[in-house]
Amino acid sequence: MDYTRISQETPVNRLNHYEEEEGSTASSESRSNEELSDCDQQQSSSIAKELGLMELLKDDKAYELIYRHCQTKLMTYNLADDHFQIISILKNGFQTPLGQAKLKAFQIYIESVAKKSGSCCCERGVNKAAAAEAARVTYGCCSVEKEELKTILMYGFSHFRNNNGLYLSPDNAPLQCMIGPPSSSCDEDGMRFLLFSRIIMGKSEVVGSTAQSYPSSPEFDSGVDSLTSPKKYFIWSTHMNTHVLPEFVVCIKTPSMLKRKNPKSPWILFPVLIKSISKFLNSSQIRLIHKHYKEHQERRISRSELIQRLRIITGDRLLIQIIKSVGQKAPERSKTD
Repeated sequence: MDYTRISQETPVNRLNHYEEEEGSTASSESRSNEELSDCDQQQSSSIAKELGLMELLKDDKAYELIYRHCQTKLMTYNLADDHFQIISILKNGFQTPLGQAKLKAFQIYIESVAKKSGSCCCERGVNKAAAAEAARVTYGCCSVEKEELKTILMYGFSHFRNNNGLYLSPDNAPLQCMIGPPSSSCDEDGMRFLLFSRIIMGKSEVVGSTAQSYPSSPEFDSGVDSLTSPKKYFIWSTHMNTHVLPEFVVCIKTPSMLKRKNPKSPWILFPVLIKSISKFLNSSQIRLIHKHYKEHQERRISRSELIQRLRIITGDRLLIQIIKSVGQKAPERSKTD
């Protein structure tokens, strides 16, 4: 999706079906925005000032598209009494000399990758839209902590929780980068930050979870988990600060089960807990829980990550009720719990 072009006609990449939906949810967005407390609004303004970003107005086209896009996806995990709430959307205006240089450098790399792909769009005058299409420029998002975000905006990406490069989720799957590893923690106020960046995908190759820190061949510009329907983008460490341009930040207040806290009763064995939970969930939720438990048994995710995922699927209220109903504490945890 091309968010920037909507707000200021900057040519980037594709505009898709979201244009067709404009105005369809404006009233619901307004009602949701009006629910923000004065405290939330003050916190949002403070964050924008601290990060040196511009806070988008709610009638800005880019705001409307990003808000609707994120809200629709995040609602799939909202609970009746606990939900994600988009507080604000911030924009990197590239107003400083360094910011202008980064923006120009990114455009140069777009044109370079477009030429490498065999496109002749840049031979006679620079057609930015055509170059972006040829270089397969798209948007990706990742969950970041506030201090980490400040470092990225000031200095660029540096290892970013993975020594080999940067993982991003497609912009149509913002929740994935919030609950799946490597995801960031909430700050003390339960806030999370989704960083939306423009990415030069170019020619992609399939990479595994242990990708090397550079392409297998100079012909490749990026990595994906699937060529047909990618759920993860991978930008090597050699490309992180040339092929990725941070552009928008979505400030989100998370449900209580995602905030930085531990469950009150960690003593129940997971098989017992899962068996009890399964009585109250639908089949897709049960399959997802078993999938996460298997990942924990295979040591692909930690115990705390498994607990966090259980909480977002079931909700704290149900978990507390089930823990109370079990009624008997295990003296010690098993090796697989």
